[in-house]
Amino acid sequence: MDIRAYILKTVVIITFLFLWLETAPAQWYYSLSLEQEYNSNPFGLPEGTDEQISRFSMGIQKEWSAVSTQYFGSYINFYRHPDRNLYWHQLYLSGGEDFNWNISLENRLNRTAYDIYDYLTVRSGLSYSRNMNHILWRLGTTASLNSFSELPQLNNLLFTMFSSFNKSFATRTSFIGVLTFNYQYYLEEQISQSVPDDSTQNMMLSVDGVNQGGQGPGYGGGGKNEYYYSSSTSNTIPASAELVLSLRIAQSLMKYTGLAFQFTQTFGLSDYDRNIAGLIYSYNSESQIFDDAMGYDCQIFGAELTQLLPASFSMKLSGYYHGKCYTVQGIYIDAENYMTSELRKDIFRTVWFTLKKDFELSLSEASGMSLQLNYQWINNSSNSYWYDYKSEYISLVLQLDI
Repeated sequence: MDIRAYILKTVVIITFLFLWLETAPAQWYYSLSLEQEYNSNPFGLPEGTDEQISRFSMGIQKEWSAVSTQYFGSYINFYRHPDRNLYWHQLYLSGGEDFNWNISLENRLNRTAYDIYDYLTVRSGLSYSRNMNHILWRLGTTASLNSFSELPQLNNLLFTMFSSFNKSFATRTSFIGVLTFNYQYYLEEQISQSVPDDSTQNMMLSVDGVNQGGQGPGYGGGGKNEYYYSSSTSNTIPASAELVLSLRIAQSLMKYTGLAFQFTQTFGLSDYDRNIAGLIYSYNSESQIFDDAMGYDCQIFGAELTQLLPASFSMKLSGYYHGKCYTVQGIYIDAENYMTSELRKDIFRTVWFTLKKDFELSLSEASGMSLQLNYQWINNSSNSYWYDYKSEYISLVLQLDI
């Protein structure tokens, strides 16, 4: 499908939708942004190549007294790999105060060579908030249908339940705790052998004990030439589950300085996993699409320093350590050879820095403009060859809000 024609049709449909919903007094909000990025290894390869990336984003929000509707779209352009250009967009509706509801549609469209990354997510959620004894409590649940047009074996339903609390103290300290339960059910119970074709060349689908996930060798750039679909013939329910505990403490050090620490621990409740292996040309969150977070236990430690500066400048410095122990995935000892006698372990380290300048505009009360400089360093150490990589990027973002 032609991405440009698809974007045009989408914009027309969304415009008519917002106009059709114009049945009561409402407030419009618009945002436009342009980001230019240089990335030393955007696809997370052991021996990566650099790339220049442009992002063009647009947002529309319309608020009524009880309902808010938002649309956000982003087109990503790769200068050296134009076949990787993609369009991502989301439509989001929400309403309520203490009792809140939301419905969203999220869609990603790639060019034909990489339509394996196309997906559609339909999500709905309910949450309830209440203040008790100066503590903000929240209970909520979401249900998502995740559909992959080229990979129906990965189509799934994801159910989430969570409980959180937020407590602030007179010392300008705040403490947040969140407990989340995730349950994922695959819609195709059995996986059968598949005949190779052009759309799945150099790709492997792994089930149960052969979870390779994420990037790995194959699709889009070298590695193994063969691929396979692994079959599951057991009576195991094709589902996975996990518990996630997250704690965050934030402290205001001075009037314009804040420091926060975060810890997250996941507990896998099953050893079933179903992921695509053999995809090395992944970009940003693409590995999250195929490298299911329920396929490993992990610990995350993080720290953030925020500083407000004169002349409407602000600065943030963050660092995170993410340890992952895979429950069933083996390792690549080199570019070709895979073994299951040792399980994969990763340590993901990242540091990023942002410097932002806000400008006031007289177009409307809510209008403004910002210029933001971003830098991020990534080091993913792994005992599996295809997942051991480093990267850096620097970008400049110009955003206009009306």
